[in-house]
Amino acid sequence: MNHKNRKEQGFSLVETLIVIAIMAILASVTIFKSFGTSESYQATSAMDVVNGQLRVARQVAISQRRAVRVWFNTYSTALEPFTVSYQVQARPNVNGDVAGPIITMPLPTNTQFVMESGVPDTPMGFGTCSGSSAVCIAGLSGGPTTMYFSSTGQFSADEFGTTTYNGTLFIGIPNQSATARAVTIMGSTGRVRPYTFIGPLNGASSVVWTE
Repeated sequence: MNHKNRKEQGFSLVETLIVIAIMAILASVTIFKSFGTSESYQATSAMDVVNGQLRVARQVAISQRRAVRVWFNTYSTALEPFTVSYQVQARPNVNGDVAGPIITMPLPTNTQFVMESGVPDTPMGFGTCSGSSAVCIAGLSGGPTTMYFSSTGQFSADEFGTTTYNGTLFIGIPNQSATARAVTIMGSTGRVRPYTFIGPLNGASSVVWTE
């Protein structure tokens, strides 16, 4: 009698269905875990935009020995989203010298400058503006009228680094505290530092920001 062995018979219908069921379960777990992470990626990307623009502006100021003005669009409009901009300034007392082009980077879709409810200040302690100000520089909500990186890298009120500004920009997706991000600027050195909020809300003892 000619009997086929197990290898020649292949998989049974039951075994095939079991494999398909396992694959479906694994796929569903992967999809489930992915929910919510896209918002986190968007927030981190927005933080990277702000952090990157500020660092580039500072480096340009130092390398070109010119002041670089920076500003932030904290109110989105139909014509312009939330943005970070900088512009190399004309050198004082140099005839014919002109400012460079304005370099603007928008924040990713759904993200904006926002201070999430219950999220504390970063360890740097620069976000001291009253209320829920998303951009707090020199203790002013929205920041001073003019802000510069000086040719020596300081973040200040003028082109010469006379009065330095400390500040924090809070970024994320509104009403989603898990997406809270921040970028701080230390005026005396111009150092820019990004932060991600990973701790609980409302002042719990284990509140944590991480760089």
